[in-house]
Amino acid sequence: MKRFAVLLVPEFRLQAVLRHSPLRPGVAAALVDRQERKAVVAECNAAARAAGVSAGLVQTQAMARCPNLLVLSGNPVHERLAQEALMHAGEAFSPFVESTAPGVVTVELPPEREWREADFMESAVRPLLSVGLGVCIGVAATPDLAAVAARNPRPGSLPPAGYRVTLIEDADAFLAPLPVAKLQPGLELLAVLDLWGIRTIGQLRALPREEACQRLGPEAVRLWKLAEGGEVRPLKLVRPRELFAEKEELEYAVETLEALLFLLRRLLEKIAGRLAAAWMVAGRMRLVLHFDQGPCYRHVFTIPEPTCDTELLFRMLHTHLEGFTSDSPIAGLELEAQPLPPLDKQGDLLDRSVRNPQQLAETLARLEALLGPDRVGIPEFLPSANPDAFRMRPFLGAGAERQERAAPIKAAHLPGAAGDSHAAPIPTGMPYLCFRPPPAAHVALEKGRPAHLHSSEAQGAVRSARGPWLLEGNWWDATHWSREEWDVELDNGAMYRLVRLKTGWVLGGAYSFHRERSGLPPQSMSPSIST
Repeated sequence: MKRFAVLLVPEFRLQAVLRHSPLRPGVAAALVDRQERKAVVAECNAAARAAGVSAGLVQTQAMARCPNLLVLSGNPVHERLAQEALMHAGEAFSPFVESTAPGVVTVELPPEREWREADFMESAVRPLLSVGLGVCIGVAATPDLAAVAARNPRPGSLPPAGYRVTLIEDADAFLAPLPVAKLQPGLELLAVLDLWGIRTIGQLRALPREEACQRLGPEAVRLWKLAEGGEVRPLKLVRPRELFAEKEELEYAVETLEALLFLLRRLLEKIAGRLAAAWMVAGRMRLVLHFDQGPCYRHVFTIPEPTCDTELLFRMLHTHLEGFTSDSPIAGLELEAQPLPPLDKQGDLLDRSVRNPQQLAETLARLEALLGPDRVGIPEFLPSANPDAFRMRPFLGAGAERQERAAPIKAAHLPGAAGDSHAAPIPTGMPYLCFRPPPAAHVALEKGRPAHLHSSEAQGAVRSARGPWLLEGNWWDATHWSREEWDVELDNGAMYRLVRLKTGWVLGGAYSFHRERSGLPPQSMSPSIST
């Protein structure tokens, strides 16, 4: 037998705004709409209703009844995020989810399972409460009856925090005592039924159906179907976006780190709660800060070991923002997590791994804040003719993808290997050591060729010179570079590479064989690829 569940958020627009407001629970709040230059109360919470505030009052009347009333305006962005959170909660039961109306989601439940109130409390009510949304759930044989059950819970079906789960087994017994107004008929039809003395749904169903529908019109036919429990209809299925994000538009700009971290932690707790409810973890986080003036600031955090732990994720944000400064106050912020399925993998005895990836990520973040983001990472050569062209690759990205080990090359397969008497020897060059950074050099030329070298690393007359070798690249843009290289041998037998750049001559490096014979100190030399 098919069963449907309706997840309904009371005062949806107000709750969508309140969940982004740093207010203590229990404050009286109302959401107003602007109508013909008047602010009219559209929704109010229980604390405001207890003070005498109700929908339809003008703002001044509501403030007179409740002087401490918090007056808010609707926010379409917050409503969209709240609706997505509600749809994700519905997906915990079934993939067949319909976004019926703002604050209302209908779910077709799997028929092979017996559903209990505790199942909905654990999978929907508590996860939604953790992200600031209170929900009422109705479960019945038809979508319409489930919606009526969500709006009108049975007495005594109040779980903690005042949010309700109502399971309907006997539709007639549930509907009969309810007022006809609970079926939401038109005002004219409701007035006619009131004149007839029809107050409850049971009294309505006691009337002759055909005669009553002929006199009341087509709207009564729809009303009668609802009074009988509705009918099973196909749902207009939607697939909620896999987007775990929260956005905050601030009423007052934030200028201090403490206030910013307070807001970010609240957003992060909501995202982490939604990830945990969906059995997902965060692989990356994207932070966007909007300022009163100027362009926004964006940063992407790569999480070394995907998690939904609020403390670990917040520590990454805190570490990064400790060294952040801006010229303008922050007027809004966005936080988004990229969801990934949790990965359980067995350790490899032959693989080296980081003992604590989160601590390593925090250390790297502190180094980036101290030195700059372009000075921390793994140097990687660029596919360029420029021998000094490189980039810094993020350290954590280097080990993220498992690289297969290359098969060892057997010596017998190499030309000139042991046991191959007919193979020619492999040609090899002398080891070349680069200077980092290359020291400046003064080079005297004779007929366009180096004749004498003077630098902090080497001095002397040039005995022989080979070159020049001209290199050039990126002539089409602002990163154009060019260099002229010479290999020279000094009168003491040492061999060096001279490089002429746009800024002048530098000593690029030395050939180690002759450098050892020259007796010069090797402290400033770093190994490079042999030539």
